[in-house]
Amino acid sequence: MNKPVFAILLAGILVTSVLAQESFAENSKCDGDCVAPTFGTLDDGRVIVEKGLTINDQSFDVSEFSQTIPTQTFTVGQTNTVKLTVYENSGVSSLRYVSLTISDYKGERDQTEKARIALTQDFDGTQKLDILDFDKILSNVKYNATQIDSFTTVVYFTFDITKSVDKSALIIESWDDARNARKNILLDAIKAEEKSMEKVKEEKMMEKKMTQKKTPVKVEEKKEEKSEKSKEKSTKKPQIAKGKKTKKLPRQYQ
Repeated sequence: MNKPVFAILLAGILVTSVLAQESFAENSKCDGDCVAPTFGTLDDGRVIVEKGLTINDQSFDVSEFSQTIPTQTFTVGQTNTVKLTVYENSGVSSLRYVSLTISDYKGERDQTEKARIALTQDFDGTQKLDILDFDKILSNVKYNATQIDSFTTVVYFTFDITKSVDKSALIIESWDDARNARKNILLDAIKAEEKSMEKVKEEKMMEKKMTQKKTPVKVEEKKEEKSEKSKEKSTKKPQIAKGKKTKKLPRQYQ
């Protein structure tokens, strides 16, 4: 085989290989479902979901595989809510798995899971909640999954924190029935602290102020009642005893 023919064949093989890889890219047409569920963007940068992560009413865009967000502080003993909005291009019934992991994450090869909450969905739509609490930091774990349109599901995970937790990452994952999977890491996302003595004092002071505000109102109400009663007494006419006549005393002269 001469060199020009060999070069042409090699170029054809390379082009075919590249086209084959591109055909299975997320943003191209491919045979079957090639797009993983997303909490924000696709691999080509297209934004599919805005504010895909909400932690106790603080919402964030999920735009990168790994990104840092402002640390949200949980208080031990209080209920927390994490909301995940996930888009699945094949429809909500094709979504199989959504999870939230609290992790000491330093890299893909250096991470330690502290706890994981996962929602799984079977082909018939049956849902199940799985909890792995390695560090015993969770209690009262619940979930609620709501379909807001044909492709988007909103998952709420609620839980109490039982003890202090150092600054940790949140890892959110999802996959569909075609085994397309996506993972996003939110670095320094949360920490948990015991309720400080200052906060306890503030709450007690607020309670005291509230009780003090209520007391004068009651006193004023009583004063108003007394004043109304006294007005009623003053407007009453003097009563004269029946059966008795008044006598005029004779005028005396000196």
